[in-house]
Amino acid sequence: VLFRSLPAPTVPTVPPSIAGELTPAAPIDRPPWQRYAVPSPPLRGRIPIALVIDDVGIDQARSKRAIDQLPAMVTLSLLPYGANIERQAEAARARGHEIIVHVSMESDSRSVDPGPNALYVDLAPDEIARRLAWALSRFQGYVGFNNHMGSRFTSYEPGMRVVMAEAERRGLMFLDSKTAPEAVGVNLATEYAVPFATRQVFLDNDMSVAAVKKQLAALEAIARKDNGAVAIGHPHDGTLTALEEWIPTVEAKGFLLVPLTAMAKVPAPRATTRN
Repeated sequence: VLFRSLPAPTVPTVPPSIAGELTPAAPIDRPPWQRYAVPSPPLRGRIPIALVIDDVGIDQARSKRAIDQLPAMVTLSLLPYGANIERQAEAARARGHEIIVHVSMESDSRSVDPGPNALYVDLAPDEIARRLAWALSRFQGYVGFNNHMGSRFTSYEPGMRVVMAEAERRGLMFLDSKTAPEAVGVNLATEYAVPFATRQVFLDNDMSVAAVKKQLAALEAIARKDNGAVAIGHPHDGTLTALEEWIPTVEAKGFLLVPLTAMAKVPAPRATTRN
């Protein structure tokens, strides 16, 4: 049974009076993407690599392994509908991880269920904003968000404008998981002055340890060429094992693990219209 054939999910209404309080207001000079950022160690000539583990919060055992065993410089992206998600977010932050929200968005494949309260291109702007507000209300202390699936939605400019306007208002950064070549998120992030980063490597389309290690080698090559890179993996056994073996080797190769915010590109502020 396809997700779209099911009755529309119940999404809690977020009154405008409290919508802005779901992510606590930060001082003007410290929006949440900076307030909750994990300090990056100095590069000292090393090449930065940011690792992001998506889908944290669903598989409780493997999520705990990622939270507990991966070093603090690894950023974790938590699905907002995970069980005990607030507790998992608190545990991740207590272990020193930077965290982001993994926002479910529509895929090009009609056979793929992106999850409850996902963002779809046929939703009205108010409903997109309401579902996004729900996702961003599920836990606190995050620096931003990235798309879960979303090959169709991230290519839909009207919907992504709603998303970027909210990111600008809340002071969040955006990680483009880059699930579609036509994705418009980075262009709109630049327009809305939203700090952003872009995924260059997926680590585990093949979840075997050997395949993940090949992707890590590709990540190293891209990072050397571009003087930095962002990779996304998932809390699969093969991925976690490969990372646990690879991470202790990175500094000897001239790399440095950094939190996602250290890779953010910060667009110039939008010009304001004066009367």
